[in-house]
Amino acid sequence: MADTRQSIRFTGAIYTPETVARALSELVAAHAGGIDGRVLEPSVGDGAFLSALARLMPEHPFTAVDIDNVVIERLRARKDGVSSQSEFHVGDFIKFACDRLEAGEPSFRMVVGNPPFIRKHNFSKEFGDVVERLGALTDYPPKSLKNSWAAFLIASAHLIGPRGLVAFILPYEMMTVAYGQAALLHLLGIFDRIDLYVPNERAFPEIDQDAIIFFGRKGLDDERGLRLQHVASLSALSTATEHRVSLDKATDLSLELNGFLIERKTVDRLRRMRSDVSRISDFCSSAPGVVTAANDFFIQTAERIRELGLDEFALPILKRGSLPKSSPIFTANDFEELSGCQRSRLLKITAPKEDLTDAAQAYVVKGELQKLNERYKCRNRKPWYNVPLVTPAAGFVFRRSHEFPRLFINEAGVYVTDNVYGITPKSGFTIRGICYSFYNSLTFLFAELDGRFYGGGVLELSPVEFRNLPLAYHEPSAQEFAAFLEVHRSGDVDAMLDFGDGWLARKLRLPHSDLVALRLAWSSVRSHRLRHGRPGPASTA
Repeated sequence: MADTRQSIRFTGAIYTPETVARALSELVAAHAGGIDGRVLEPSVGDGAFLSALARLMPEHPFTAVDIDNVVIERLRARKDGVSSQSEFHVGDFIKFACDRLEAGEPSFRMVVGNPPFIRKHNFSKEFGDVVERLGALTDYPPKSLKNSWAAFLIASAHLIGPRGLVAFILPYEMMTVAYGQAALLHLLGIFDRIDLYVPNERAFPEIDQDAIIFFGRKGLDDERGLRLQHVASLSALSTATEHRVSLDKATDLSLELNGFLIERKTVDRLRRMRSDVSRISDFCSSAPGVVTAANDFFIQTAERIRELGLDEFALPILKRGSLPKSSPIFTANDFEELSGCQRSRLLKITAPKEDLTDAAQAYVVKGELQKLNERYKCRNRKPWYNVPLVTPAAGFVFRRSHEFPRLFINEAGVYVTDNVYGITPKSGFTIRGICYSFYNSLTFLFAELDGRFYGGGVLELSPVEFRNLPLAYHEPSAQEFAAFLEVHRSGDVDAMLDFGDGWLARKLRLPHSDLVALRLAWSSVRSHRLRHGRPGPASTA
């Protein structure tokens, strides 16, 4: 599995299950009436779509593109009944698309496939350059093309003539991340109608990858706009339940895209609530913790630090890992308990190598033998092993969570890594008040709506998404805070939310019906995220 994931990271190659390719091809064929012309598959791979479409639409010529010469030669030899007018091209599809756009060559009528999934930081120099070229040709910001699938989608949309369609299998993040939503809004200006097919089952279970189907059409006289089609799986598209998406306010797109999970009247209530409630950023600043650039080298267990003779260089740090209890206060005793089994010591070595102790010199040399000093972030340090510190904050929240997000008071005063956001209250507010105010259905629901999730049901909040969460601040009395801690000892999220929703209703003067709607919405959206999840720690993924 590790080798598979590593390959996918750099090649983006995820072959489509035959049942999904057949279902998507049948959807395309059902809407192909009156659309004459060439069909393009931009990353043909094993030819799953090509074979299915050739059987369903034998009269159409096809163009198949793939960067792998072996793939193309195999398809040329096989053809599977594909029209004799079909063409096969070896090369990078984005370059292929840019060449066509610059030359003004005849457009395609249909583009169908499963584009590669490669994150921008894994782009090759050549691919990054051609993505920049695509941005210039399509007047689309290259900085927003943060994944290869986004570049394939934008390129394909611009290759389609005045009447036609694009049908792609895409990662679920199109609906959840900012650059995915930006692409969707851009494409709504190109296509007359876009349908997003959202399944209950994963399309790619072997890599814990959630996926959707993007189905955009041009040349329609009616039925314009954006629809969500809720389906059991991407292999069964004909049983969809349709939900119309309102685009009156782009800032509410995350809420609208989850509308198939929430009653329409609740969506309208939530929009009003969000506009009336302050943001977390109104009460505190937040920022990722320490960036080491090589955690396995710079963060060690206490026992290993002693063995290496580096105790004088060690600082306490909280790395991604499960917490020992459900209390929202992280104490020195909690840290010591973690220290017995986890890496919890950060090496902060600052002096020139010649001035270091023998033990420290030996460890630095070990890092250089691993070529850590050549890594981008390390080589820009003077010396390379001097990790910049981020002052321990009053509180912290994990970037990723599983059962529900958790915010802690940092009573232990430990450093945190960049998988954790440190929280510093602004003047007039306290970390106790921020922590107390965080645990309620309103804040938790928008964490689900604004965040994104990965295989296994892991929820992630970016720094901006965390700062923008709604927070109705309440400074608790000593008695209120004691009751808050008592509820958290059970570890029961429903009990925590019952407590938080109680004071939230009084503060915002919410009727009981609004509280019920909030909790039901949170439970529905969270269950959708966790529908493939495996049991995991509450604090991290």
